[in-house]
Amino acid sequence: MKIGSHVSMASPDYVLGSIKEMLSYDANACMIYTGPPQNGRRVPIEKLKINEAHELLKQHELSLDNIVVHAPYLINLANTLNPDTYKNSVELLKNEMIRCDAIGSKYLILHPGSHVQAGSDIGIASIIKGLNEAIDDSTCCMICLETMAGKGSECGKTFYEIKQMIDGCNSNRIGVCLDTCHIHDAGYDLNNFDFILKEFDEMIGLEYLKVIHLN
Repeated sequence: MKIGSHVSMASPDYVLGSIKEMLSYDANACMIYTGPPQNGRRVPIEKLKINEAHELLKQHELSLDNIVVHAPYLINLANTLNPDTYKNSVELLKNEMIRCDAIGSKYLILHPGSHVQAGSDIGIASIIKGLNEAIDDSTCCMICLETMAGKGSECGKTFYEIKQMIDGCNSNRIGVCLDTCHIHDAGYDLNNFDFILKEFDEMIGLEYLKVIHLN
């Protein structure tokens, strides 16, 4: 089992510091942001001490698969009302995928986006469009769409909405991050988790489940 938590990534050790924090409480996995989650300001990849982090992982016989990266919150591929927001979101996502590859992580977790009162169908179509623009052969990591609570105009509040996004994407580099807090808020009964997994498998397929945020 690979289990850990969100750890900080801060100067001066950056990714190396994240791995040290992870190991400090005997975890064998972690999630990081490659910079502040609220904005797109990023320290150059060359300063992140990635090689040193890889060496430390090897010393503990751990794989890069044990690190997942979370994309910044301000990415909103579902926004059709502000073209600049959409355009910037695609570029930010592309940049995060490059950084994810540089770190060596296989999985980049993404909040699908909010339709900003334009309607779920329009928002989901925009998310699909944005994913297809962002994912190309220049990167390798998989985008894990996170299940959302459905607050405000969030897209991805049901397994069906996540399935729509997966089906519309031209790439096979799409997975799912199941957030138990979010699906609870969205109305799924966590007291019957076997049923939730059965529903997920029937709607999406358990082979798409790559990461779980367990709350």
